[in-house]
Parts: sequence; C-alpha cells; structure tokens
Amino acid sequence: MTVSRICIVGPGAIGGMMAVKMMSAGFDVSALVRTPRVESMRCDGITLHDGGETLHATPSVASDPSELGAQDLVVITVKETGLKDVARSLAPLIGKSTQVVQVMNGIPWWFFAEFGGQVQGTVLQSVDAGGNVSSHFDVSRHVGGVINCGVSWRDDGSLSHDHSNQLFLGRPNNNPDGVDGIADVFKAAGYNAEVAESIHQQVMTKLLANMSFNPASALSMATTDLLLGDEYVADTLVGLMNEGRAIISALGLDPGPDPAERLKGGQKLNASKTSMLQDMEAGKPLELDGILASAIEVAGLVKVPVPLTRAVYGLLRVRQKTMGMS
Repeated sequence: MTVSRICIVGPGAIGGMMAVKMMSAGFDVSALVRTPRVESMRCDGITLHDGGETLHATPSVASDPSELGAQDLVVITVKETGLKDVARSLAPLIGKSTQVVQVMNGIPWWFFAEFGGQVQGTVLQSVDAGGNVSSHFDVSRHVGGVINCGVSWRDDGSLSHDHSNQLFLGRPNNNPDGVDGIADVFKAAGYNAEVAESIHQQVMTKLLANMSFNPASALSMATTDLLLGDEYVADTLVGLMNEGRAIISALGLDPGPDPAERLKGGQKLNASKTSMLQDMEAGKPLELDGILASAIEVAGLVKVPVPLTRAVYGLLRVRQKTMGMS
C-alpha cells in the first residue's frame, strides 16, 4: 500500500511523538483532538526533544473528523478510557483502502475476534460492553500495535522521548499481508517496527509490565526505580506478573521468563514514570478497564485465580473515586 495521508487520533505523549516523527519523515499528517486542544495545537504545534535533537511539527488539527477526510492510514493512540467515545466518530477518516492501527496498553477489544479455540469471538465486556467499540470497526482492516517507548510531557508542554522505540504490528488473525508496508511507514519515522508473528503474544507480554508497574506506581505515586528499590513492593510486582503469566499460559501463549529473575538489579533503573502515574498526577481517568479489568475477565474465561490483581484493581477503583476521577 502507498501511504501519504496519516491521521493520528488522540495525540497524547505516544501519538504526539508519532505525529512529529512522521511529519519529519515527509508524510502528510493530521491530528484528531478534543475541541479544547484545537486552537493551542494549531498555534503551537508539537515540540519533541529526542536524543539531543529538538523537533517541531504543526500537523493539520481538527476535532471533527469530517474536516480531515479519508486517510491512507489512521493511527489510534487514544487510551482505552476514551476509545468508546472516539470510535463512533471515525467513519469520515475511513476510505476504501484505509488501514487502521490501534496502539494502546492492555487487552484490546479485538483480542479474541480471530483467536481461535473456545474463546474465539468472545466479546470482552470490560473494554467492549455491548459491542460499543467493535461495532464501529471493520476487523479485516484493523492492525494491532504494541509499543515499548518512553515518552513524557515536560512542564513547558513539550514532549521528551526518554527511552526505547520498539513497535510490534499485527492483524487480529496474524495474517502478515500488507502489514509490512505499514511497518515501513513507522520505520521511515525512526521506529524499530516489526511485523509480529503473533500480535496476541506481544499484547500479553507487555501486559505483564502494565498490570504490575502501572498500578503499583499509581497507588504509591512512585517512579519505577523506587518501586524496585523496596523489597516488599518488588515481591508484589512479581506476584502480579506471575498471575499474568498464568493467564498467558492458559491461553496457550509463552509466559516468558521468571519475573523475579527479570527484575534483578532493578534498583539501577532510571526514575521513569509509568503512563498510569502520569495520568494520576494529571487527574485523568486511569486505564483500569483495559489493563486490570480485562485481565481479570480473561482470567475468569480460562479459570485462573488472580486474587492479587483483583485486590489492586479494587484499591485503584476506590482511589479514583476518592480523587473525583470517576
């Protein structure tokens, strides 16, 4: 496929970096944003600090997708908390050959659409209640994205690329046809993009970090180095990961190495803020459904007990309520 016109839906930290890097690579990039952000983005654009280099881009911006028109590629980076509200509005961006890439944390709505086995076609109520997301998408043109890339907001409103730029891409049926062309777009923008042999494997591998570090950081308001620097918290992280690994094994996927071994030497990690900690600090809704509720729901499907995950999920639900975030 030939890609020229690209729309980033929900350019937060991850999507904002994509917009800047793709414009720098020569693509015609637009951004679909909430109404309050339109004027500021039109005036100020997006500034990215990346490896000692400062990049700036001013994409076309709108809150109404009909103003942007059909695209070659639509990249959804809005978080799970806002996807159901955005999904119903995206039709004007979708032409006859438009491909849609969805990059987000947690277990996505399409996970079981073409998974096979007894869970084939299961609709996850935690992220797609009543089909309020899936009904707005054509799964045949959908591509899942799993990104490992540290990007954070600076106090001045600019973005800082802190570490990593790995992106895995794959269709819900793991058919690679056409995905390599989409990967080439991201490669041109400087990403280490790969076509995943199993996008489901990549989703669940990243979930291990999401369901442990994210909630622990939100509860403690601590960066990753501090979490790993406390032996009791480190044990909790390992416990959460092991519950995730049990889910992964029950799905017939590779649970990966012992997390206790993976976390050795973690005290040397940089003082990174997880996305959930950044949301907590900003008073934004947390990605609890996509990361924790979905994991608990899948655990129920495959009959895996996850008491620690349930406890952490409950604590964060209460914390959101006490902070007026839900």
